[in-house]
Amino acid sequence: MHSQTGAAARPAARLPGTAAALCLLVLAVGCAAQPSAPPESQASTTTTAAPPAPEPAATTSSSANPPTAAPLPGPADGPPVAGGPVIRWVPIGPAAPTDPPEGTLYELLRNRDCAGLRESTLNTAFPAVWKAAEATCQALATDLPADWQQAQAALAGVPGLPPGRCWEIKVTESLHQAVALRTAHPGVQLLVNAAGAGDDCPRQLTGLTVLDGPSAGAAPPSVPFGGGAKVRLEGFFVNVDKVLVDGNPVDVQGTPFGPFEFYAPPAASGATSATVAVVATPPVSGEAALLYADPTPPVPGPTPTTPPTPPPDTSSPPPETPAGATP
Repeated sequence: MHSQTGAAARPAARLPGTAAALCLLVLAVGCAAQPSAPPESQASTTTTAAPPAPEPAATTSSSANPPTAAPLPGPADGPPVAGGPVIRWVPIGPAAPTDPPEGTLYELLRNRDCAGLRESTLNTAFPAVWKAAEATCQALATDLPADWQQAQAALAGVPGLPPGRCWEIKVTESLHQAVALRTAHPGVQLLVNAAGAGDDCPRQLTGLTVLDGPSAGAAPPSVPFGGGAKVRLEGFFVNVDKVLVDGNPVDVQGTPFGPFEFYAPPAASGATSATVAVVATPPVSGEAALLYADPTPPVPGPTPTTPPTPPPDTSSPPPETPAGATP
């Protein structure tokens, strides 16, 4: 009995060990199977995180190298490209400290200094021109459709300009071209060609116009030998310091950009013409000839003759015939 009881007790005694072994086996199987789960979980995290990951790279790429398929902010500077839309930007207009406010604004636009144009408080003769200049400058910088629409509306408000306002005329030509090219080529980067534009507004005396006297408006310009006729300078002038007639200064009247006028002095002894030049800063090139000639009185024509008066009729009237008598 004792031995049987001990024999029966030994298998019972091994049960806890067996249970422990089984437990360890289950744990081992669980531990061995657990590493297979992370790849699935890890793949799910990568898929979720994948979309945000390119955003920083896309932002960096957009700021450094904008995609050519979309509208690009601001024009590129450079020479004309075959087949590409090129704006011939406002030409060089040499500015001077003595220039009126338009000279400062012209240079701001030529350099595409939009902030300088926007913040300017200068008074000008044609403010609508410089309002359109600031709007178009801004549209070139941002390339936003709303800014281009505003530029187009501002240009529509520019009035007609007199021929002597060369700077404003050239400015509006470039602005109109920029708006037209953007309209015709949406989404394409515009090129600005300013390097070889040259000076389309040279300060130059090109001629004279006599405003009063017997030869007013005639060509060539002619004044009496005694002088005194008012004469207007023709050409492009921003300012004029004085007018020289055969090297002698004469007073000049006018406001910035003209018109500029002077009174012709008497002719020098024996002279039939004089050379007119302009002194200004920056210099004004060119000369013009002023002729002196007194108007020739009209040659009288033949005096009309009156027909002779017929002599009076001295013949006596015929005698009267009495009534009832036979003649």
